[in-house]
Amino acid sequence: MPLVDCLSSNHNEALIRAEALAAYPNEAVWLITDHGCRQVANVADAPRTSFAIAKRDMAAATAQGLRAIVHSHPDYPDCPSEADMRGQIASGVPWGIVATDGNATTPVRWWGGGDRPELIGRGFVHGVTDCYALIRDYYAMELGIDLPEFPRSWEWWLKGQDLYRQGFEQAGFRVIEADKAMPGDMWFAQLRSDVPNHGGVLVENGLCLHHPSGRHPVDPTRISRRDPAARWLPYITHWLRHTSRD
Repeated sequence: MPLVDCLSSNHNEALIRAEALAAYPNEAVWLITDHGCRQVANVADAPRTSFAIAKRDMAAATAQGLRAIVHSHPDYPDCPSEADMRGQIASGVPWGIVATDGNATTPVRWWGGGDRPELIGRGFVHGVTDCYALIRDYYAMELGIDLPEFPRSWEWWLKGQDLYRQGFEQAGFRVIEADKAMPGDMWFAQLRSDVPNHGGVLVENGLCLHHPSGRHPVDPTRISRRDPAARWLPYITHWLRHTSRD
């Protein structure tokens, strides 16, 4: 199901955005089923920073054919948190986020539906279109290799996590020598961090594909692109090859 079909009409999105404003400063939540879109109660203990859905509401939505889950982010950007990413994976349906500051809202931001944007020119949205998302999409679109998702929060590298080094074996990679790298191999880089916090893929003609971030978790001006790989050599800490390509 294309993500755009999760909202059956522009009216539904307008209703969600209006209800997100009305719920501010609490998070609001909606369940979209084959029967339509319905706001349900947020039963979280801390509704300003999280949401939870009552078991009866989730059971009813599942019985009606659950298609998607939407929630609001008061005073936080329209990108998923680590908890959001875990919840989306567990639910098996697309999720949407609408951010609000109490005066206005963003459009619903969808993720988790399997749609993959073009590799070049996508704007930066942490957890949706960031450097690891670009790596995952490259391997799926160009090499037919499905890499696991790793739920993550913005600036995880400053919060005691080491996701790239901890996850590469689970994702099916092994470390290789730099002089053995060939197109399709992945690299990690370390930028103003104690751990590798950026990644990309070596492609043809001495170029690499990567998605640089900025200072904010949502930044449409930070575009995925190809750069000369030599520019990144001073920062690259690891070269890796997927074991299916040995």
